[in-house]
Amino acid sequence: MKRSGLFKLSLAALAVATSFTAAAGISIVDNETGSFSIGGDVEFDFNYQDNDQADTLNTENKDSNYNQTGRILIEFAGERKTENGHYLAVKAQPLMDSNGDVNLDDAYFSFGKQGGWDLRMGRFEAYDMFPVGQDTFLEYSGDTANDLYRDGAGYVYQMKEARGRATSAGQLMYSQSFDNLYVELAGVIGERADLFGTNTEGDGVTYHGREVISNKDAIVVRPVVAYQMGDFRIAGAIEANLVKDAVIDDAGNDLSDRIGYGITANYTVNDLSVNANVAYLDALNEKDTSVGLNVLWKGFGLGYIYGVNDFDAKSDFYDGKVKIDTFYASYEFANVLDVEDFSIYLGAFHTSLNEEGTRLNDGAMFSELDDKGARVRFKYFF
Repeated sequence: MKRSGLFKLSLAALAVATSFTAAAGISIVDNETGSFSIGGDVEFDFNYQDNDQADTLNTENKDSNYNQTGRILIEFAGERKTENGHYLAVKAQPLMDSNGDVNLDDAYFSFGKQGGWDLRMGRFEAYDMFPVGQDTFLEYSGDTANDLYRDGAGYVYQMKEARGRATSAGQLMYSQSFDNLYVELAGVIGERADLFGTNTEGDGVTYHGREVISNKDAIVVRPVVAYQMGDFRIAGAIEANLVKDAVIDDAGNDLSDRIGYGITANYTVNDLSVNANVAYLDALNEKDTSVGLNVLWKGFGLGYIYGVNDFDAKSDFYDGKVKIDTFYASYEFANVLDVEDFSIYLGAFHTSLNEEGTRLNDGAMFSELDDKGARVRFKYFF
């Protein structure tokens, strides 16, 4: 039968498929040349959060709230295999939020050789250089986006600036495995002013109090090397922008001149998993360091993350350090009601931010913060 498309399925193709299953909400067509599957997960949260903070005028502002959030992810995945061990693969993951928004997690096309090399393009996440373990509820004081820089907020740098899933920029990644050695070279290509998020006073985008301007398309590369030694794995990575003046401020300073370094290690044996992470960013008049440690054992998760932002007086923004301490914990009730892949998670966090420096202007500055929260999460993979 002549194929008019890579993953087009006909009634004849279904009839000759070696297996066809439709159980637990998943449909799979699988034969000697390829497969097509539909799956996903459901995740709904009931949250309590208590934010104790001061605004830019140092007026006390306490905000406690209860809410319910969640989303449904649908995954479409297809793969075509050849006799010599090569493959082509496609994945798309539409994401429907409970607030009515429709988003997208992964959407990529890849090809390579089984157990060897892979070339991937589209929207996805590269190697995780700062795994946080069982993250049921984890936020950081002053930074509601977690992985985006925001003026007037603490920035817990986690080697994510070139990891992927950028707003409008595309992504390309080559990876290959050599027995216990894994190498990866990923790149984010396109507009990256969105990396700086928004400031704390409105919709404007600023860095050290100055307006952020997208001047050119950036090329941010991120090589990773990982090695597995029995139950222990270690990885190192660098991420850096190759295009000068890709993002500038209203004074012409090159904000895209940023380079980050990271090391992560994992030890897993039986029911115990331990992650240790270190990340360091050298940016314009600012150096950020983050250290994290988390443990998962028999459904219990416990973690701690320490972040410090060290500002140079040349920034004309802040002179000194801002420190963020974050503790988080969780527990998983697995296979609830004897239903496989249905779990209920309990999670909580506490985070605080403290200034150890001098404010250099009257713009949006840091404030001492003390935030905490708790969550009940219902999650089902189908």
